Amino acid sequence: MFITILNLLFLLFVLGITNIAYKGRAFDKTSWNRVAMLSGLLVICSFILLGIDYRKLFITLNPVTAGALLIVTFIWLFFPKMIRLYGKYPSLYLKDKKRNVRFMVRFEYPSMTIKYFEVLFQQATFLFLIFVVLAGLPKVTMILLFTLIVAIIHLGNLLFIHYKWALFYCALSVPMALLFSFMISRGFILLTTSIHLAFYLIFNARYWFNPKYQ
Repeated sequence: MFITILNLLFLLFVLGITNIAYKGRAFDKTSWNRVAMLSGLLVICSFILLGIDYRKLFITLNPVTAGALLIVTFIWLFFPKMIRLYGKYPSLYLKDKKRNVRFMVRFEYPSMTIKYFEVLFQQATFLFLIFVVLAGLPKVTMILLFTLIVAIIHLGNLLFIHYKWALFYCALSVPMALLFSFMISRGFILLTTSIHLAFYLIFNARYWFNPKYQ
């Protein structure tokens, strides 16, 4: 129990470092040096988490799981150009929202780059939770505790973004955590990463195809 608490506190410490570094900020007009620095921080923190007890990790690697992530990554790389061909910039939405920091709506490469590595970092935290912090617990207990911890972590967004969006992502995290914990415990971390990335593309792309936002 003591080790479990220490691992959880360590996870919260790493999360605190990364969240303070990039949460609640827009990066579309920042330098690529800063983009590289923040992306590198997310990668380093991911490896720190996964390297603590990497032998416990269980990852299913096959053509389906790897192929899904490669396809979504390819779409992610070209999405800023693709959406400008088929959608319309949501200028009304971005203009009318005071202090709008929903940078993903803009689909600019600096923010897209950081967001990609943020998703990878989040998936690394999920691996750490399931295979290190909650290792050895009965499956149902693990899934419920994982979901609870993920929801509480998402409440931390209240410190960085508008409370309505913070509560929205917290509520959304519950069904996603139930699904992700089930999949990750069976090694399908590459598939949950693909789903996670695809969600951000689809959810934010809707602003480009709704006339009231344009």
